[in-house]
Amino acid sequence: MDTTEKLLERRSRLLKTIAALGPMRRGSLTPQFVERVGKDGKKSRRGPYTLYSFKDKGKTVSRRIRERDEETPYREQIEAFRRYQCLASELVDVAQRLADVAIARQGGVKKLRGHDCGRDRKRD
Repeated sequence: MDTTEKLLERRSRLLKTIAALGPMRRGSLTPQFVERVGKDGKKSRRGPYTLYSFKDKGKTVSRRIRERDEETPYREQIEAFRRYQCLASELVDVAQRLADVAIARQGGVKKLRGHDCGRDRKRD
């Protein structure tokens, strides 16, 4: 099996694994404690409460998970997203190696410009 076939097979396996991940979500779960001062001046600490936090449009959003039985699905979905990130990164590496092989087969490496994801570049 040559390099291209191995890379294509790896890409296919990665895509199947990604497709099988199921529900996922960004973010993390952390314990939260609430401190309060009573009328007598004594401090008391309540908790822990589970807090789900994630970024949305550059801002951190946090929600308290009220039911203990909801924590497990949240943890599984967060782990699925982290697994997705690793798999997606590996998929990009494989795709880039495939692209390198394709260019090499065309007769040499050409000078490539950086890809800007469709955004217009500013010309100075």
